[in-house]
Amino acid sequence: MDIPSFDLKKPENIVIEVFDDDRWVKDKFSEFLASEILRFSETLAPSFSLFESLNQQAKTVQASLVAGFIHGVLDDLVISTKLLVSGKLMASGNVMRQVIEGICISIMCASDKLLEIHGEKLMYWQCMEANDPRVMGHKAVRQVGKNRETLGVEQDSIERIKKAKEHYDQFSHPGLIGIASRVSMGEVGPIFVGGSFDEAKLDAYRVEIRERIGLCGVLPDLIQTLIKKCEQSA
Repeated sequence: MDIPSFDLKKPENIVIEVFDDDRWVKDKFSEFLASEILRFSETLAPSFSLFESLNQQAKTVQASLVAGFIHGVLDDLVISTKLLVSGKLMASGNVMRQVIEGICISIMCASDKLLEIHGEKLMYWQCMEANDPRVMGHKAVRQVGKNRETLGVEQDSIERIKKAKEHYDQFSHPGLIGIASRVSMGEVGPIFVGGSFDEAKLDAYRVEIRERIGLCGVLPDLIQTLIKKCEQSA
């Protein structure tokens, strides 16, 4: 591997690393995974088109919250993929967990029904507006599951959401995946600081892009549903 090397015992080289654009990493991702990244882009683009309609419905606090969280979902999908093709696997997965949580929050914010939150029946979007700690983002997946029937979410969708969160939880805390992401699997010796590309991890990279493509594929239907809910609540 032709990996740029900096002596990070010298502060000036840490500055160079901080500002480095990881061009060699991006070139490698482009060489090996261009078709997958193109597919991701093609699958995500329709959601940006639909978001314009959703954002136009943001005439109330409730609708503005829904639009704001969906905007965050779309932005985080782009940011996560930028981090992935910059070789920052752990940070990329951490942002994907925010994507999953953002989807759940947007679903609950769009509801005009009282939801069970910490043993009480509450209007979720009002709690979110008030920055109530009972609706902090890390609780969103569990809360969607608990209120599945009230929200009209299929059990199969809940299971997929839970599975995705469990996967990306591994990227959000120190663990063996973190160690593996920073060492070469293809040859003995190299360890990475900053961005990296390891050809031996191609299958793992493909899995990550496929996960994003699958998620992007369900977003248009979700956004369409949220648009209708926002229209009804206006």
